[in-house]
Amino acid sequence: MLTENHDLLTAEVKKHVEADAVTQGEYWDRAAFKGCFIGCLAHSSEPKELEDRYGVPVMLARVCENVFEHLPSDEAVAFFADFPAAVGRDGKDLTRVVWAFLAEELRALPKVSTEIAAVIDPVVEGMDILARGDTWPEHSADAAADAARAAARAAAPSYAARYATRAEAAARAADAAYAAAYAAAYAADAAYAATYAATRTAAEAATRAAAEADAADAAADAARDAARQRQRDTLLRLIQKAK
Repeated sequence: MLTENHDLLTAEVKKHVEADAVTQGEYWDRAAFKGCFIGCLAHSSEPKELEDRYGVPVMLARVCENVFEHLPSDEAVAFFADFPAAVGRDGKDLTRVVWAFLAEELRALPKVSTEIAAVIDPVVEGMDILARGDTWPEHSADAAADAARAAARAAAPSYAARYATRAEAAARAADAAYAAAYAAAYAADAAYAATYAATRTAAEAATRAAAEADAADAAADAARDAARQRQRDTLLRLIQKAK
C-alpha cells in the first residue's frame, strides 16, 4: 500500500480547516459539514475510506484520531492541518509508521521493575522488527502479549500493571489473528501508555512538593498535554520520514 491522491488530500484538509469544520468529539456531522480527523477526510466514521482514497493505513488513521481527540482543540486542528505536509507526496509506504511509533511510546515509559521490563522489552523488540519491514512471528507476538497480560494481572492495581497492559495491546496489534478486527484499536490503546505514565510522574512530584490537590491536578494536566504533544510530534516526524 502506497500513498496516493496527495493533491486531493491537501485540498480536503485545507478546505475543512479554512471552513472551521474540524472538530473533536464526533466523527462526521453531515448537516453541519463538520468532523474529526477521520470524519473530515472520509465524511463518515469509516477509516477504511482513508486507506482506499489516500493510501493511509487504517491503523495509522486510528492512532492519528486517538491523538487528535486528546490534544487541546486548537492544537488538534493544527495537527490535522500539518498531516498532508508530513505525508508529502504520493508513493510513500506508511504501513510501518505505527510500529515505529509504538516502539517509541513504550521506550518513553518511566523506569519499571525488572519483572515488568522483562515483558515490555520483547514487545519493543517486536515493534522494531515490524518497523524495519521484517516479520515478527505470530507465535512470538502472541507469547509476548500473554506474558504482558500475566504480568499486568500479577502487578494489579499498580501503574506497572497499566504499563504491562499497554505492552500487551501493542503485541496484540501485531498478532495476525487479531489484525482484521482489533489491530487498530489495540494500537490506539497502546498509545495511551506514556500519557498515563507522564501524568502519574508529574502528579506524584507535585504532591511531594506541595500537598495541595490542585497543584497535583495542574501538574497532571500539563504532563498529559505534553505527552500528547510529544505523540503528535512523533507521528508527524515518522510519517515525514517514511519512504
